[in-house]
Parts: sequence; structure tokens; C-alpha cells
Amino acid sequence: MKRVVITGVGPVTPIGIGKEAFWKGILSEKSAIDQLQAFDPTLYQAQASAEMRNYVVEEHFSSHKLKRLDRFAQFAILSARLALADAGLNYSPEDRQKKVGVSFGSALGGIPFAEEQHAILLDKGPRALARPLALRIFGGAAQANIAIEFGLQGPGTGNSNSCASGNTAIGDAYHIIQRGAAEVMIAGAAEAPLCPLTFAAFDNINTMSRRRVEPISHAYCPFHRERDGFVMGEGAAALILESWEHAQARGAEIYGEVLGFSMVNEAHHMTSPDPSGEPVRRTIQLALKDAQIQPEQIDYINGHASGTPLNDLNEAQSIAQIFGVDSAPPVSGTKAYTGHPLGAAGAIEAAATLLSMRESHLLPTLHLDQVDPALPALDFVPNHGRTAEIKHSLNHSFGFGGINSCLVLGLC
Repeated sequence: MKRVVITGVGPVTPIGIGKEAFWKGILSEKSAIDQLQAFDPTLYQAQASAEMRNYVVEEHFSSHKLKRLDRFAQFAILSARLALADAGLNYSPEDRQKKVGVSFGSALGGIPFAEEQHAILLDKGPRALARPLALRIFGGAAQANIAIEFGLQGPGTGNSNSCASGNTAIGDAYHIIQRGAAEVMIAGAAEAPLCPLTFAAFDNINTMSRRRVEPISHAYCPFHRERDGFVMGEGAAALILESWEHAQARGAEIYGEVLGFSMVNEAHHMTSPDPSGEPVRRTIQLALKDAQIQPEQIDYINGHASGTPLNDLNEAQSIAQIFGVDSAPPVSGTKAYTGHPLGAAGAIEAAATLLSMRESHLLPTLHLDQVDPALPALDFVPNHGRTAEIKHSLNHSFGFGGINSCLVLGLC
């Protein structure tokens, strides 16, 4: 089994596009969450969002390409472009690569464009629909368009594992390289879910925060005693995964190594976690087993930390039971920076975790002025980051339907 390393990161997020801007956004300790502006929020109980207001599409794509690219696919291609440049790799359709593949996720794909086109269908009939509609909205459009953009003919796979999509994509790419089916994989996830239909759907099942606070960014507060749900965001991140041999042969700078991955189905409920916590604990334990490391070797956990009352409690209790309250590593929830971009969350958080390991900087949980006393007394890194040596990390992503995933990342 081949070792798998990470040589490039390409975050496309509301706090920064590209590695440098993203890290600068993290160090600023300011959230991108604000009043929803993508459409009129008057009819909704949730009012906040984290939108890509720093994204100017004309700076990245020609008008010709935009005809066939949904917003989520744009984010996917841009994140792949940034990650490849960061890794020092240059691929094009003129020089097709048979040992380079793509593994990319998206929970919802192009649903906002589908909603827009549905209104046109009802108003003007089927012949008024945009011709590329079928090609733009399916979730696999992200990985397919990346492959086309860069001429990548290796393994191609997409997934829609809800909020675990990003971690799943990275885990799939890890396994593909491990068994020698590719030397390089672009792995990540993209999401652009902000439209009335999606927003209403999540608002109606009480998963999004309805807090009226000032500033509104503080509506998203993982592990807080008054947390009441997540704030929807958008964005993407891509990572470049390579076999150790391939990276060494070309003298690549290595961020870290994917040491292990696990995925577990809870088979319990579509939105609520198994109250026993056993599936979460098993997810973590299987990832550690895959990585062949012990719990005490973990220096940091980037938690799923969705900000919902049950999920944060379940995750914190599971961590305390595995690691012990007094000996558990620091745990933070970084979604308060970027909002919750659904399927893209795990990929963005993996990028943040890798950079935190390289920079020896623990990522904070923003807006955490009052930790929920019902939670185990873990170190949630409240409000401000701090310097720490981080050799091994876990990255948790838990999705609707009880899809639990865990990545183990290590410094080489």
C-alpha cells in the first residue's frame, strides 16, 4: 500500500480565496457570516448566511465557459486550479494524464439553477429552458468539469454524502492512490446552495440558527450554551494528493500525509445522531486503527461542530469517552468562520487543519463566550487561536442520514 501525501491546497471560501488569503482570514479571527443577501430573507426564520461576496466570476472564467458551468462547478474548478498551482503541477487537455484523477463531492449540486429554471418552465414552457440545464445541475458535474478542464483521464468519482462529502472525496482519493490506481488525485468538494428552496427546506426542519444577536455573525456558535443550529454557507476546497514516491521524485513541498480514513453509517435517523454515541466513537476508532496510531498521539481535532444542540453534544461526549476529559486534545469548530457549506465543509476544514499543522497554530472556535455546561469540559479553543505543535490531527465530518467520516492527518 502506497503512502499518500498532500502537496497542494486550494480553498475558495468567504474568508479568502487561495491559500494565502484563506490563512490571513483565519488569523483575522473574523467571521464571514452576515445578513442573507442572495435573496429576500423576510419570509424565513433564519436570517444569516456566509456568502462568497469576494468572488467575481469574470476574473476566473470566460463568458463562453460560464454557459455550461453552474456556480458550484465554478468553485470546484477554481479550487482545483489553485491547488494545482500551489502544488507546482501544470496539466492541460493538450497533454492528457492517465495516472491523475479526480474525486469531488457536493451535497446538492446545482439545485439553485434548477430552481431558477423550474420557474421558467412554469412560466414559459419547456423550450424556454437553458439547453445545458441537465449538464449543469448534477452533482458529478464538479469532478467531470475538473477532469475536462485539465485533461485528467485517471479515476473519476463523485459523491453526495451530505455534509460528509468533502471528507469522503479525500478518503476515496486516498484509497485510489494507496492501491496504485493513480499517482495524483485532485480531491475535495464544492457547494453553492444559497437559494430560496434550499434555504426554506433547512429552515423548516429547524437545523439553521434563528438567533437574533448583534452582530449577526454570532448566530453561529458551536459548543455555545445558546447554540441553535448552523448558518448556511458556500464555497469549495481542493487538495492535491500524491503517492509519496511521485511527490519525492519531483521534489514537491509536502504539507502532510493522509494516515487514515473511516466512514460509518449510523442507520439511526436522517437528522438526529444515535444518542449512544457509539457510531461516532467507532468512526474515530476505525480511523485511528487505519492510521496505526494511538489516541494519545492526536494533538488536535477539527470537529464537525455543526452548532446544533444534539450533534455538538454527541460529538463532544464521544471525544471525551475515547480520549478522556483531562487528556483529550484541543477540539475546535471552524464553521463559525465560513458558515456551513454543507458538502464542502470537510474539504475546507481539511485545508484549514493542514495549514494549522504547518504553522503550529491551533484554530479557534469563534463566538464561544459561554461554553455549554452540559458538554464535557474539553478545550474548545474559545475565540482565539494559539501556538501549539501539531503532529497528528483528526478531521470530523458528519452528514444527514448518519454518514460519519473521519480523516487522520499527519506531518511528514
